[in-house]
Amino acid sequence: MHTDLKDQPERPAQGISNETFGMILFLIAEVMFFAALVSTYIVLRNGVLVWRPANLPPLVSWISIANTATLCASAATMLLALRSVRRDDPDGLKLYLGSTLLLGCTFVAAQAYDLWRLLGFVTWRGNVFGSVFYALCGLLHGLHVLGGLAILACVTLRALRGRYHRYKATGVIAAGLYWHFVVAVWLFLFFALYVF
Repeated sequence: MHTDLKDQPERPAQGISNETFGMILFLIAEVMFFAALVSTYIVLRNGVLVWRPANLPPLVSWISIANTATLCASAATMLLALRSVRRDDPDGLKLYLGSTLLLGCTFVAAQAYDLWRLLGFVTWRGNVFGSVFYALCGLLHGLHVLGGLAILACVTLRALRGRYHRYKATGVIAAGLYWHFVVAVWLFLFFALYVF
């Protein structure tokens, strides 16, 4: 008797998928990359007598705090998206992925405004603090956030087409891992560069 593979019920995969394992390895490499940058930051900061320019306003402001809260809220909505896919809740998945995407875009817009505002006080050239600050917060983290938003946009489009369910959630899981990495890096950068 011949049975078609399409008629077989989908079964949960054992262990983690190759894609999820690949994302974990990629994130380990990213952690090492950011660790090298943080090491450079520490060496540069300890090598100068005056770290922040005198005319620089306090970096911790309502904009930076609200922006950090926005990114943390996006981590929460990503967790809710992951929970929704595990519970076979496609409407919740769409809602929370869309919310994460919207909050991420809000973070990018507010971060761009804040960095543009700070350019009036300190530039990225001729100043060690400005070079490190704009390279880490603006360029590197900003590019990682934009990459995360691109991943989220693809996953959200696939979710809108009904491509994810409890046993087929690899894209959502990988996007969640990456997005939480981006949020964790921002929290570290916020405390390292804005607060201390």
